[in-house]
Amino acid sequence: MNNNKKKALVLAGGYDQIALINELKQKKYYIILADYLDNPPAKKEADCFMQVSTLDEQAIYDIAKTEQVDTIITACTDQALLTVANVSEKLHMPFYLSKACAESVTNKFYMKQRFEENNIPTAMYKLYENKIDKEEFQKFNDFPYVVKPCDCNSSKGVKKVENIEQLKGAVDTAFSLSRSSKIVVEKYLSGYEISIDIWVKEYEPLILDVTKTNKMNAGTGAFTIYQSFYSIDDISYDLQHQIYEISKKISKTFDIKDGPMLVQAIVQDNDIFVLEFSARMGGGSKYKLIEYITDVDIMKLYTDFVVDNINSDIKLSNKKKLYEMDYIYAYNGVIERIDGFEKAKQEDIIKEFFQYKEKNSEIRQRLISSDRVMGVLLEAESVEEILEKRKKLLEMTQIIATNGKDIMYRECFDIRG
Repeated sequence: MNNNKKKALVLAGGYDQIALINELKQKKYYIILADYLDNPPAKKEADCFMQVSTLDEQAIYDIAKTEQVDTIITACTDQALLTVANVSEKLHMPFYLSKACAESVTNKFYMKQRFEENNIPTAMYKLYENKIDKEEFQKFNDFPYVVKPCDCNSSKGVKKVENIEQLKGAVDTAFSLSRSSKIVVEKYLSGYEISIDIWVKEYEPLILDVTKTNKMNAGTGAFTIYQSFYSIDDISYDLQHQIYEISKKISKTFDIKDGPMLVQAIVQDNDIFVLEFSARMGGGSKYKLIEYITDVDIMKLYTDFVVDNINSDIKLSNKKKLYEMDYIYAYNGVIERIDGFEKAKQEDIIKEFFQYKEKNSEIRQRLISSDRVMGVLLEAESVEEILEKRKKLLEMTQIIATNGKDIMYRECFDIRG
């Protein structure tokens, strides 16, 4: 190692963090990567790897202090933000989120309270700590509800429930997954879900894009995202105004003066209800979707902001095209190989593909975002064209298991168009 190089401690080693590491390398940083997995996707890009949970604050603090790192950073992941903020504060290192702010944006228990106190529209909810009494369960009669642990990644433990028995099971699971033993039970809102990518400068939100989020629910009550769809014509002027006003109120309420924000919301009868938000970029290769839609390299923008304290002006270039990010899941099995995606890119059926699972990865479920095998980005001039491209993609690609079977899960997509 060049002793003159600065050191960056990167928390989380998923596929998205590869792009972050590459930006840091452009700035001549020596990369120390921390992840709880023994062989995360970004490991091969790092100069040094340490197998430790990004949620183990003491372990991360010890690494940062021992290695005398110059910066601690993460991207596109939620819970690690709190670790970065806390450890940075202890070591008197700059970070764009204070400890208090990071706690509010990574824990739905505090987030929901702040929503209510500041008139940010959200679903009706109740917060619980440690347990729900038997008598309290009897008060739930206007099903369905959604049960959420207050501090988990990847929609882990989030369940839609239709009756008391499902509610009790979901509550037990949520409490078992929550590190703080806090959960939220909120009224299920019908409508369609949107994801809002934002960059904030001096409390002024710039809306980068608004995408529709499609989820599959294969009888499990889980909320598995399989698609994000962008069209500039999909959002009315009234909704655009609501999105801006709500985004500005969130940035001020949670004291997010500068940096990225991701807001997830439900549109119901032309009104918006915020489900949750985070002071980060979206995961699932969303940084690349944003770049295609706006010509803004948000990963570079973010790295410049966090590492060099440069919050550059942004000029959007919204294109009159349709974009779709499709997430590919699989039936249970062990992956032997993945076929057809490179050919699909060569034939311009897809613009990009992202392989989240490697050979020999074992697939056990398709319930949360970390179960994704692939991501693909499509671009088209019309709905008909994007449907045709998606149909061709699903016909020419495979995920082959060690038993020789194609385990690619296609049922969530309408290949007939």
